[in-house]
Amino acid sequence: MGWLTTITIHVLILVLLGWTLIIRRLRVSTDRRRQQMVTVWRPILAQSLIEAPDTLPPIHPRDRVLFLYLWNHLQESIKGESSDELCAVMRRTGMDHVVHYYLAKGTLRQQLLAIVTLGHLKDQSIWPRLVELAHDTNAFRSLEAARALVRIDAPRAIPVLVPLMSQRVDWSPLKVLAILQGAGNELVARALGEAAVKAPPLIAARLLRFLASIRSHRALPLIRPLLARRPLHEDVLAGCLSLFGQCSDPQDLSTVRQYLTHPTWFIRVQAATALGKMGVEEDEGHLIGLLGDSHWWVRYRAAEALSILPSMTEDKLSILVQTLPTTEARKVLTPFVAKRFEESLAHTSGLSAA
Repeated sequence: MGWLTTITIHVLILVLLGWTLIIRRLRVSTDRRRQQMVTVWRPILAQSLIEAPDTLPPIHPRDRVLFLYLWNHLQESIKGESSDELCAVMRRTGMDHVVHYYLAKGTLRQQLLAIVTLGHLKDQSIWPRLVELAHDTNAFRSLEAARALVRIDAPRAIPVLVPLMSQRVDWSPLKVLAILQGAGNELVARALGEAAVKAPPLIAARLLRFLASIRSHRALPLIRPLLARRPLHEDVLAGCLSLFGQCSDPQDLSTVRQYLTHPTWFIRVQAATALGKMGVEEDEGHLIGLLGDSHWWVRYRAAEALSILPSMTEDKLSILVQTLPTTEARKVLTPFVAKRFEESLAHTSGLSAA
């Protein structure tokens, strides 16, 4: 019985060893084939940015996904509009039909790749399906569909996407901003601004944060009337102050100053932050007063704002931090004073080296 067990173990070891060698050989063969495919197609696609060759090599079914990755990578490296010649290559190789098949019946990875490709192809025929996918419960699929819609027709896409952007909490704000920037600031500012004015407070506040992130000056005339509403939701007010600070329009400076003494601490935080970006010398006193605020975040943002005011020199900061009446105020301002001196020293050293 013992010899039978020994033979069985040795046979299993040999089988596993053989299987490992087969897998390794298959992997080497696959890597070699992929490298050959890249070697052949990368120069063809690069040349197609100007003019596609008259004849194109066939694409093996196993290489279709790799081809799409190469094609999309090159499209995304182009600034501005997609290359018409590259789109022609896609159609001449029949890969546009493959992309439609991937979208309909492919895996999630293939579907995402198909959505990206169709966006670059500016395929209008797929518009209804992309709108449907933008509402998909899968965040990855819906975001890529939104991006593709903007690439195909930004003016038509933005009215469809703004309601989604305001409600989809599973959409990464950074990716949403990337989509918005691809649509053009003027178009986005108008659409987001108009939506914020009509939206419920919590949704309006989210839209205002997007406007602040893209520093959309064009939205300011639409947003300023929001402050006259009564009652004014505090989240909306905070969003407005953030937008004013990012845009730094002198017309909004007096408005920002009004909220430095607001009873809600996060409104004072936003007012102090905005003042640091748009304030003038006379605002030094306002911010110094906030260093004695009861809430730590207000003191912190006031100190930060003071340190970046153009009128606040290193000498003035040094004197200020020594003459502040409370320990809390000195503690919160000291790190920013030190940072300011470090940056000044680094700048001086850089000039000396040059």
